[in-house]
Amino acid sequence: MVVSLGAAETQARIKASLEEHDTNVELLLTDGPEETIELGLDAETIVILICDVDRPHEMAALRCLRRELREPAIVVVSPAATATGVRRALDADADAIVFESELEQTLAVAVSAVESGQSVVPRKMRASVERPAFSHRERQVLTLVSQGLTNAQIAEQLFLSESTIKSHLSSAFAKFGVRSRREAAALFVELEQANSPGGVTA
Repeated sequence: MVVSLGAAETQARIKASLEEHDTNVELLLTDGPEETIELGLDAETIVILICDVDRPHEMAALRCLRRELREPAIVVVSPAATATGVRRALDADADAIVFESELEQTLAVAVSAVESGQSVVPRKMRASVERPAFSHRERQVLTLVSQGLTNAQIAEQLFLSESTIKSHLSSAFAKFGVRSRREAAALFVELEQANSPGGVTA
C-alpha cells in the first residue's frame, strides 16, 4: 500500500503517475501526518509525503512522521530544492527524494526502488548526498566561511592569497555539489556535527 499526504493537486498527479506505470499498489490519500500516524502502518507500506525540503516548518512533518512511524519507507515529493534541503531530508530518514517537476518520470521508479530496499535521490544531487572528504586547508577555509568571514579576512588569517582561498572554496563547492557559500557553510556545519562524538545533525 502507498499512502500519499499533501496538496490535493500533487496527490492527483501522484495517483495518475502510479496508475500509468501500473505499479500495482493500493493508494490511500490522507490529509496530514496526524491522520497518517493513526493508521498504524507497517513495513509493507510506503508513505509519500509532499513537502518542500527547503522549508523548516514543512520538514517538521517529515521528522514527525519518522519519529512516530519507524517501519514504513518514506518518499518525499518536493519542489526543486537546494543541496542543503536534500541532505537534511535524508538525515531525517527519508528513503527517497523526488522533485515535483520530474514526478511523472521518476515517482513510480522511486517507489519500486524503495520497495526493493534502495534509497533514491535526483542524480544532480548525488554529490550533496555523499559525505565528501576535505583537505586540511579546505576544512580551515570552510570553518572560517561558516563563521561569516569574507575571502579577504580568511586570506589574512591563513596567510594566503585571496585567489588561493577562492580555489579552495571552488573545490569545496564541487565536492558538496553546491554553488553558494551559504549552502557550503550549512552543509559543512552539519557534516562536522554528524562527525563529532555524540553529534546530532540539526
